[in-house]
Amino acid sequence: MKPAYIPVIHLTWIGSLLAAGIVAMVKPADAHNPIFTPGPHLVYGGGIEMTAGYSRDRASGVGDRETGQEAEFELEYGLTPDWTAEMELPFVDKDLNGLGASGLGDIVLRSRYRFFRIDTPGVQRSAAILGQLKLPTGDDDSTPRLGSGSTDFVGGLLYGHESRRWYYNLATRYRLNTKGGGGLEKGDKQFLDIVGGVRPALTGYLEPDAVVFLEINWENAGRDSLNGADVADTGGWELFLSPGVFATYRNVALRTGVQIPIARGLNGAQPESDYRFKAEIKYTF
Repeated sequence: MKPAYIPVIHLTWIGSLLAAGIVAMVKPADAHNPIFTPGPHLVYGGGIEMTAGYSRDRASGVGDRETGQEAEFELEYGLTPDWTAEMELPFVDKDLNGLGASGLGDIVLRSRYRFFRIDTPGVQRSAAILGQLKLPTGDDDSTPRLGSGSTDFVGGLLYGHESRRWYYNLATRYRLNTKGGGGLEKGDKQFLDIVGGVRPALTGYLEPDAVVFLEINWENAGRDSLNGADVADTGGWELFLSPGVFATYRNVALRTGVQIPIARGLNGAQPESDYRFKAEIKYTF
């Protein structure tokens, strides 16, 4: 039997609203992190940033076609000027070969600590460490699965260079996956991101502002294991080229982008990523 879909909220409608909606507020938005790469820019000490996001992705091949949508709500709080605490609450809608499931996904708790910052005229350089915990709150018995059924950990190192005109970012992360339901353990995953950005028009502090980003995102996954034995057609790497834009007006920001696969080396026969899309609206107060 096909599981019930999320009542009232249809995730495609959320995506349309996010892409269209920006409203004027009072206080300027600060951070200009890339879209798919975590950055070292943090909400100010005592500040709160709320994010509503929509994402959609599709993978296909070897007779399978899986489409996923996600409505994401995120809260970030500045514990100090250099340390934040963050929570991500996802609602997921997936379809696998005509079978659909929807509901709460895996909740993520995250923290970033900025240990390095140098400000010079017109330029800021900073670096931060990232720690992340993913909880098994999504249903891993549904078809398709809404969660991994495992508690997973991410550690990373983030660097950013921001000037009036140019942006540069580097990030590296490692994801340690644990055993989930049914004895399945997803392979650990490594991420490497290189980003360049440019502000086409140099606007004033309280005027609308936009930065255009181009990211290169590399992901490499180890083989999954089932009850201690490797699963053949799992794991491997994919490389994405990801254009996007980050637009701000006062304390409201909209960022959106798409990941396009340009190379891959997957193990065996398995579905390949077709695209990944993301749109978010942020409000800082």
